[in-house]
Amino acid sequence: MCSYKAMEECRKKGKAKAIGVSNFSKAELERIIKETGTVPAVHQIECHPWLQQAGFDAWHKEKGIHITQYSPFGNQNAIYTKGESLGKLIEDPTLNEIGKKYNKSGAQVALAWGIAHGKSCRSVIPKSKTENRIKQNLEGDFKLEAEDVKKIDSLDKKMRFNDPSGNFGWDFYKDLDGKQ
Repeated sequence: MCSYKAMEECRKKGKAKAIGVSNFSKAELERIIKETGTVPAVHQIECHPWLQQAGFDAWHKEKGIHITQYSPFGNQNAIYTKGESLGKLIEDPTLNEIGKKYNKSGAQVALAWGIAHGKSCRSVIPKSKTENRIKQNLEGDFKLEAEDVKKIDSLDKKMRFNDPSGNFGWDFYKDLDGKQ
């Protein structure tokens, strides 16, 4: 809470235009809003076709909090060992089937899905250090047809890959999808 209040002071003094948070649960966000009266402008969360967090997404919209969607490719990071038996998100047959229709990869379809859900309240931030993938990421801004968005919506496995709870001794994401 101290850090958030310090950021709030920076905003009040004109040193910051807005305050954002990352990886907060709904209960943590509600506590911050209640104790400070300041709604964060942005919240960075893991979100992809296998962890869609539709209820949390709707709550953000209701509060006017912009979502920055990280890990749009799901389990590409080698440190994400949870759900290894599922394979890689970007190799999901449905994503690749849809990709063929648009001459795009499964990764590009995952990006387009995030953008389709974003409208005015979500940004999607892919990560790559490979030049070819960076170029491909920039080609993920095509528009999916509504029927394809619905197909991808049906893929939700509530599979959270980024959960450092065991490493940090804190139970992150208690009240969110993907927490088993």
